[in-house]
Amino acid sequence: MTFKDDGRDGSEAKYDRESFSKLLFQGIYLRRYYGLNLIASSLETKAEATSSSKAKLEEFGSEKAMGFERKHHRIHSSKDQLLSMAAHQSFHSSPFEWIICDDPIRHTRIFVIQGPDSLTSWWRVLFFHPTKFEGKLDVFVHKGMYEAAKVIYEKVIPHVVDFLQTHGEHARFQFTGHSLGGSIAVLVSLMLLIRNVVRCSMVEPVVTFGSPFVLCGGRKLLDELTLDDAQIYNVIMHGDIVPRGFSCNIPGFLISILKLFKRSLHSHPCLNENKFMYSPLGELLILQPNAKSSPGHPLLPPGTAFYALDTTGCKDTSNAAINGFLNSPHPFDPKAYGDDGTVSLNHDSSSYLKAIKGVLRLHITATIVPKLREKKSLCHHLRIHGSMKEIQNQQIRFYDIKDGVCILARVGINI
Repeated sequence: MTFKDDGRDGSEAKYDRESFSKLLFQGIYLRRYYGLNLIASSLETKAEATSSSKAKLEEFGSEKAMGFERKHHRIHSSKDQLLSMAAHQSFHSSPFEWIICDDPIRHTRIFVIQGPDSLTSWWRVLFFHPTKFEGKLDVFVHKGMYEAAKVIYEKVIPHVVDFLQTHGEHARFQFTGHSLGGSIAVLVSLMLLIRNVVRCSMVEPVVTFGSPFVLCGGRKLLDELTLDDAQIYNVIMHGDIVPRGFSCNIPGFLISILKLFKRSLHSHPCLNENKFMYSPLGELLILQPNAKSSPGHPLLPPGTAFYALDTTGCKDTSNAAINGFLNSPHPFDPKAYGDDGTVSLNHDSSSYLKAIKGVLRLHITATIVPKLREKKSLCHHLRIHGSMKEIQNQQIRFYDIKDGVCILARVGINI
């Protein structure tokens, strides 16, 4: 596999499974928290808006039933306006569904943004031309995603302020999302920081799943906020083409065509310097399921695994490796789509969940079960040789650990 590293010096880098694997390391720990409290959701907001609209419509209907025939035309006109306004507000109030939960133990409010589930959501991808992000002269953002993020921001900001007033300095916030919802989660979290609503220490790392990159110059923004790449974790399925969509190399002829339709692309730095629309931002985590679920990636060792790229070495080498991975498979290559349903198989949120469950199973088998057996052997030894008090103490410890393992096993198998 041959590809240009970052498009600036024209040099080329070659990677195969052996050389690429040297940049990978495992040891990503997954945890699931119980006891989350649901605070609000876009579905509840829509349901309340619908109930309000129905109530007003019933008022109109009762007026007509009472014999206000003279207002017949006006009533129907008002009904049409009301329905039109309700539909308009419904669209603009929540371009993507969202859920807000609280973790009372960590004093953390969690914002989950769902990926697109309709054409109404997907059409925003077409507005991919760059615009300035939050007035920053050297940071550009996907216009469609930015407009959606501003709508979501207005919906969640009251819940941010309310949580701050309740918990003060102890308040923490975390954003996550799948597909385009993850891209919006990144933008909303950065908007909160840029607008000085919260301090950097209050925002936990953003975690995205299968989300495309939508910022150009985002690294400068993180530097300005004194944040590093660990502020954003991008979980990408090995064969998912959606997160590669705006960060893969674009052929020269296609760039020329795009510039004919969008004047703003003529001065777009990422396109002119790197031949892609938006640059990767944050840590890249690669998720590979078992071969039965989806064939393995040519750059990754076979088998279920959760990898992170080692970016502590040469920056050019890291950029080249990331570029190589994001171009394999290439979203513009018809072969990348495979049989019917391949794209959905690698991008669907349920596929990500299934793959994570597979990683958890391996973690339990490799680390937790041996520890359990060791404790069980120790407990058996104490039953034979230890005093009653020692036996009771060790049994308590043993059963505590055993219960913990059972809980973790349920997380891994029946999540």
